[in-house]
Amino acid sequence: MENIKNRALELASNALSWTDEAIQKFTSLESLPEPLDCKPGCHYCCFNLPMVTPPEALFIGHHIDQTFTDQQKQTLNTRIQKILKKIAGKPSDEIFMMRHELPCIFLEESMCLIYAVRPAVCRTCTSTSAEHCKMIFETRNHRARLRCYQQIREIFHTFQTDLVNRSKEMGCQTGFFYVAETMKDYFRHPEPIDAWLQGKMVFHRKV
Repeated sequence: MENIKNRALELASNALSWTDEAIQKFTSLESLPEPLDCKPGCHYCCFNLPMVTPPEALFIGHHIDQTFTDQQKQTLNTRIQKILKKIAGKPSDEIFMMRHELPCIFLEESMCLIYAVRPAVCRTCTSTSAEHCKMIFETRNHRARLRCYQQIREIFHTFQTDLVNRSKEMGCQTGFFYVAETMKDYFRHPEPIDAWLQGKMVFHRKV
């Protein structure tokens, strides 16, 4: 059973590795007009509710289970409950417009607590101007577009499509869920990875 579980986690791990490699290949092109301006501590895009697929959620949850202390897990749970309370009963478009009030549950001192296993939406949220990102955040103009490359957006869509199709082929739950909700569901379930592999509904939409 452990080997099967490992293969399930590798589904997300391999897809995320492909994403990193695709971004690295694109950004290494000599003809790239502007370099990406993202750097450690630049966290404006981390005020958001990222959406993840079930394999990504399982991958993140397993990492937390293996590496977080009990105190860190307790702090994370408090953050999850706070975020879910804020968005309870609100439609997705309203949630999008209040993102400045919704720091990622994994954001701590301007850094990502799960950077090594962060989802594809975070890996591909890139910008050629950190100053522009700061302006968008401080003016709360959340409909403004980031200064990014369409090719990186396409990498993200390819990742999502491939992961959804692979999950369907395995007969497993698919869809897109707020990461805060998936972490609540993950740690409430006694065997989330095994249940997902058996085709059961592990993650639930609440909004």
